[in-house]
Amino acid sequence: MLENPISSESQEKICYRFWERIEELEGAVLRGDENWKGSAVTKRGRTRTQRRSDMKESPMKPADLQLTTQVIGYGRFLFVVLPASRVDAALTAALDDLGRGLENMHEVEGYPSEEAFRRGRFQLLRADPACIGERDISHPAMSEANVLIRLEAAAPESLIIYEKGLRALVEPRGGTVEVLAGVQRPRSYTSYAMTQYAYAPALPPGSARRLPMGVVTPQNKTAAWWAMDWMRRETFFLPRYDDQGNVLAKGHALAAAAGIPCITRRLYHAPERYGRPDGYDFIGYFEFAEEDAPIFRAVMTALRDTAQNPEWAYVREGPEWWGRRVVSATELWEAS
Repeated sequence: MLENPISSESQEKICYRFWERIEELEGAVLRGDENWKGSAVTKRGRTRTQRRSDMKESPMKPADLQLTTQVIGYGRFLFVVLPASRVDAALTAALDDLGRGLENMHEVEGYPSEEAFRRGRFQLLRADPACIGERDISHPAMSEANVLIRLEAAAPESLIIYEKGLRALVEPRGGTVEVLAGVQRPRSYTSYAMTQYAYAPALPPGSARRLPMGVVTPQNKTAAWWAMDWMRRETFFLPRYDDQGNVLAKGHALAAAAGIPCITRRLYHAPERYGRPDGYDFIGYFEFAEEDAPIFRAVMTALRDTAQNPEWAYVREGPEWWGRRVVSATELWEAS
């Protein structure tokens, strides 16, 4: 046995460089380049640096990854940084007017009606700064936000109109609006059995009276994750067993199991492509009762334990933003 075995990450880098060099030599030979022995040019005539840049600028479409391409809804998270000292009655009244014609999710129990989802829906949240924390990806415009407005609809038009109206109110007062946008898609990694295990008993959406807490957890998957075959990616969601049937690692499904009956969840995907340098691959949104906050924290701790959930070795998280759902704009800056 080697005293210093090569890590899987190092192996991946070695393999990448090996195949990169093979492509360079193949391209040089095909072009008749007499200096191919020292050439750093790829078969398309691009330098090594240019080729890596091309890879970064060519993120993956869902179809390229064996993921569903269907869009069943749109979401927008509008993070507002605006001190309470710059808030006045005119602002809060205008902000409440922005929501007219949309459904306020604050008092709604269960899933939206087709008509409400067509018109668009919104939820106001006041930040809980004591719970907000940066993770792997620093994003101050999100983590420092004292207000969040969550929007969802069957089509994006009403959400874009709302965002423009919000900017017109906030930015002249010296505030900022940071937008995370995503789309809802049908589940790609879910068998009938997993649906019965994880989704059939899942807690449906509820009013703020029952589920007052809201948390946003944006994340990216690494290039190594997207380079995997789809079958291998799917295995990370299931437990891993030894030959005697003992669980070696829980996987995503078992690590998150405690939250199924008490945490409602929405997942938004990057609108067009994964792996973009200027956004997130996924935006997770969760609502739960205040007394279930310890369960949410325990679930996130379990998911982040790469020994029990190896998937998370390929995850890079943005800030974890916590807030409390409120019914009107006048409550947004209270105790901020």
